[in-house]
Amino acid sequence: MANERITENIVRNLLRDKGYYDNDKIIIEEQSSANPQINKLLKLASKSGTGKGYPEFIISFKNKPNDLIVIECKGSITYHESKDREQYKNYAVDGVLLYASYLKDSFNVTAIAVSGENEREKKISSFIWLREHYTYKNIQDKILLAPDEISNIIVEQSKPISEDELIKKAIEYNSFLHKYSIPEVERCTLISSILIALQDKPFLSSYKEYTNNRDLIENLIEACKRVLKSKELEDRKTEVIIDEYSKFKNNNGSFNSQTFYNKKTKSDEANTILRDFIILINENILPYINNSEFDVLGKFYTQFIRYAGSDKKTGLVLTPTHITDLFCEIADLGIDDIVFDECCGTAGFLVSAMNYMLKKAGNNSEKKKIIKSSQLLGIEDRSDMFSHACSNMMMRGDGKSHILYGDCFKEENKSIIRANKPTKAFLNPPYQDGNAAEQLEFIENALSCLVKDGLCIAICQMSTTVSSNKDVIEVRERILANHTLEATFSMPIDLFHPVGVNTSILIFKAHHVHPQRKKTFFGYFKNDGFVKTKNHGRVDKNNQWDEIKKTWLNAYINKESIVG
Repeated sequence: MANERITENIVRNLLRDKGYYDNDKIIIEEQSSANPQINKLLKLASKSGTGKGYPEFIISFKNKPNDLIVIECKGSITYHESKDREQYKNYAVDGVLLYASYLKDSFNVTAIAVSGENEREKKISSFIWLREHYTYKNIQDKILLAPDEISNIIVEQSKPISEDELIKKAIEYNSFLHKYSIPEVERCTLISSILIALQDKPFLSSYKEYTNNRDLIENLIEACKRVLKSKELEDRKTEVIIDEYSKFKNNNGSFNSQTFYNKKTKSDEANTILRDFIILINENILPYINNSEFDVLGKFYTQFIRYAGSDKKTGLVLTPTHITDLFCEIADLGIDDIVFDECCGTAGFLVSAMNYMLKKAGNNSEKKKIIKSSQLLGIEDRSDMFSHACSNMMMRGDGKSHILYGDCFKEENKSIIRANKPTKAFLNPPYQDGNAAEQLEFIENALSCLVKDGLCIAICQMSTTVSSNKDVIEVRERILANHTLEATFSMPIDLFHPVGVNTSILIFKAHHVHPQRKKTFFGYFKNDGFVKTKNHGRVDKNNQWDEIKKTWLNAYINKESIVG
C-alpha cells in the first residue's frame, strides 16, 4: 500500500534543494497554520465537506504577504488527478485545487500536487490561482519551482491581458475552427454560447468529462440557460438566445459526429473538437477574469466577432471600435445620459457608451450599477445578432440590459424606448443594397424616440447626404423639418475594410426645426491614421489616432476652418 509519508519526505527534499528551508523570509507549516487569516479561510475546506481542512504543506512569505503556496501529497501516482478534479479526498490535484479555491479570496495561491514514492516515478502538477480570480491556470507539470520562479510567474500572470494578445487569440481560435470546417456564420454563435456556459460553475468543472459531443452540446446549452436565468433575463429573450445556440444540435458536421478522419494518421479518431476548443478558452482567457467581472470575456468576444465577422457570409458590418468610442466624445456623454441604438447588432455602440460613462462615474459604484442596468437601450431584429448583443452586454456585467428583440419601427417597441427617455442615439443603419432613403429613415426613427434636445449620431453611406434621388431628398427634407443637422463628417474610404463603402457621420439635434440660415459644420476627415495590415485589418500602427481625434474634435467643437 502506498505511503503518503514517503511522498511528504520527497517534498521536503525538493523544498530543501530549491532553497525554501534556507530562506528566513519563508515560513513552512505542515497540516496546520498559525496564520489566523489562513485558518479562517480553511475552516470549511475539509475534503469530506465537514469542518476544517489543511494541505500537507502551507508556505507563506514574510516579504510577500499576499502570496501563498499549498502542497497536497498522495502516495500513489494512480491518485494524482481525477478526470473531473472533484474527487477531493482521494486525489492530489483535486484536493490542492479545493484548498486553493478557499484561499484565493485573500491570496495569490500556487497550488502544487505531488504523488509517488520515489524520484523516478513522482508526478508534480502546479497551478496559479490569482487573488479573487474566477479560475486557475496550469503553469507546469514537471518540477517543483523555486520561490523566485513562482514569484515571477505571479507577477507575469497578474498583468492584464493586452488587446494585442486578445486579437492573437481571436485569430488563433478562428483558425482552429476553420481547420475543422466550422462555417463563419456559426463561429460567433458558438463562441458566444461557450463564453456564457463557462460562467456556470457546474459546467466549468464537468465539461472535460464528456467524450460524446451531443451530450456536451446538451450540457453546454443547459449551462447557458442557468446563467441567463441567474442574470434575470426575461423569458422571451432567453428563449430567443437558447434557440440560436441550439442550432448546433442540428449540425450534421464537425460537432455532432462522434469521430473524425485524421488526415495525418489516416484513421478515424474520437471527435473531441468542441471539448478541445472549450479547453483553449478556459485555460487561456478565464484565468484573467476577476471573480464575477467578466469584462475580459467581452473584450475577447468583440475581437473574435470582429475577426470572424469579416467574412461577408456572416452579414456582419461592425463599426470600428475607435469610431464607436469617437461617438461618445462627439456626444460628450455624461453619467446621466441614456443611450439608444435601434439597430444595435453586436452592441458595439452600447459597449463603448457604457465604458465611457463608467469611467466618468469613477468610484461611484451605485451609479455604475444604474448605468449598466438602466441607461443602455437597444433594439435588434436578427436573432443571431440579438444573441450576440445580449451576451456581449452580459459579459460586461449588464445582466438586465434593455435590448429589445424585434422591429425598431414597430410602435410598441418605440413606446418602450420613449418611456425610458433616451438622450443620445448612436447608430450604424443597415446598408441594404445601398438604399440611402432607408438609412435616413432609420435616423428619422431614432430621432423620433429621443427627448427634446437629444443628440443623434449616425454613420451611414455618403449617398445619404449627396444623393439627388427623389426618395432620398424627401426623407432628408422630412428630417430637417423636425430636427437640426449640426454637422457631417466625411470619413476614410476604407474605414469598414474589407467591406468597401464611402461613409459620413451625421449629427442631429432632436425636435428642433433646422433653421434656414443655419451653418452646418462639415469635417473632411479622410485620414484617421489607421493602416491595413495582414490578418489584423486596419490598425493604428503608428499611434496617430489620439492626436488626429483631438484635431477632429477641436475642429467640430470650435467650428474651426482648417486649410486643406
